[in-house]
Amino acid sequence: MDYMGLLIFLGVMVVLSLLLISLNSLLGPKTPESMEDYPYECGVPLYDMSAQSTFHQGYYLLGLLLLLFDIEAAFLFPWTVVYKHLGIFGFVEMFLFILILTYGLLYAWRKGALDWQFEEEVFER
Repeated sequence: MDYMGLLIFLGVMVVLSLLLISLNSLLGPKTPESMEDYPYECGVPLYDMSAQSTFHQGYYLLGLLLLLFDIEAAFLFPWTVVYKHLGIFGFVEMFLFILILTYGLLYAWRKGALDWQFEEEVFER
């Protein structure tokens, strides 16, 4: 009986999802699009790329920066929960953490890691 609300929620969720999928298949468009199965990667069109081809280094730098700031966000949420218990020590530690991350962002910005300037030959192929 303790889990009755959860079971009702699960049942409503399953019924609603099956209903929406059924409505989509009944009322949705039936004609296939010409570009429906075309692979699309980050706004750059593919030009006869094989498995051995290389990508622009901006993709890798952006991925690393995304990881860096996702880790920051994942670290900030638990810190906000226990902030009152940590006192001034917790505040100083978080201040140093944010300071180091800000320095990393400014360094990446200064080095041009956030600039998406591609060579014109990439788009002319």
